[in-house]
Order: sequence, then C-alpha cells, then structure tokens
Amino acid sequence: MKTLQIYDLEVKYEIVTRKVKYWRLEIKNGNLILISPPNFSNHQKIIETHREWIYKKLKSFETSKKEASLRELNFERNEEEFKQNVLYFTAKFSNELNVTFNRVYFKKMKSRWGSCSSRKNISINLYLRYLPQNLIEYVIFHEIAHLVELNHSKNFWNIISSKFSNYKDLEKELSIYWLAVKDNENI
Repeated sequence: MKTLQIYDLEVKYEIVTRKVKYWRLEIKNGNLILISPPNFSNHQKIIETHREWIYKKLKSFETSKKEASLRELNFERNEEEFKQNVLYFTAKFSNELNVTFNRVYFKKMKSRWGSCSSRKNISINLYLRYLPQNLIEYVIFHEIAHLVELNHSKNFWNIISSKFSNYKDLEKELSIYWLAVKDNENI
C-alpha cells in the first residue's frame, strides 16, 4: 500500500486494476482504493481532483471509529431468539408492504447487514443479532422494501421513510455498529 498526505491525514491507498469502463474511488476500512480500467494511468490526478471528498470520507470514518468504541453489543440475545425475531418481522413487514418472499437465509456476511435477491430470497447477517432491536427491525424492513423496489431509487427511499423517517440516522448507526462488530474479538 502506498501513502500520501492530505492535510493532517496520512492516507493509505492502493490502485486496483479491473475490467471496468470508468474509474471509481472507495473507502474501505479507512483506506482509499482507486479502482481503474486496465489502460488508465492518471491516478494521481484523480486523487488530487477528489482530495476534498477523500478527506471528508476519511475524517468521517475516524469519527465513526471513535463512536464504535462507545457502542455496546448485545451478547444476551442467542441465535435462535434472533432468528425467530427476524422471521416475525419479515412476515410482519412483508404483510405491511403487501409483498411475498420465498425464504430467509441466515449467514455471516463480510460486507452487509442483509440482502434481497431478485428471486425474493432475504439474507440476514448473523452479526445483526448483536445490534439494538430498532436497527434489526430497520434492516429487515430495508430488505423487505427491496421486494417492492429492487434498487436504491428515490421510490425505494420513499418506502423506507414511510416507516423510518430517521433512516439516515439509522444508516449511520449501522455503519458505526459495523465497525464495533468488526473490532470485537468475542464474535
């Protein structure tokens, strides 16, 4: 990994070449990743042009990391209780939104709290069990809403805000808890 200085931050970054049409920047675990097409060579210009965005994102990550250290995970909820809780709210929310799903899968995921497939299957991250109940319910509703709108369009967020008007705060909390879960060796 290479490093560069942006104001008061030492930024670790890597350049990843993939078969993509356009370059993009990602922040993962506090590091910058520049994903670029095979024949792209002007990486430094991209980084320089997006210096403010990079700085803002990394500062936000630092803040979230500090916040994560203040969050308490719920180790009292066992896996069976958690699964029953998820199944209850999956049925409840699918009824509210007048949609049907096929199956609910539970698995440990490395990069998301849940997902919804085009085949109407819901997958829920087992690590979600350590989070507060309101976040569990939010994630379930989020995935069920994808049965109405499979993408993150404006219509999708309208569905979300109909039940969770504070969804932006909840999304931020989920990011913070993600770091708390990742930092906890007991899991």
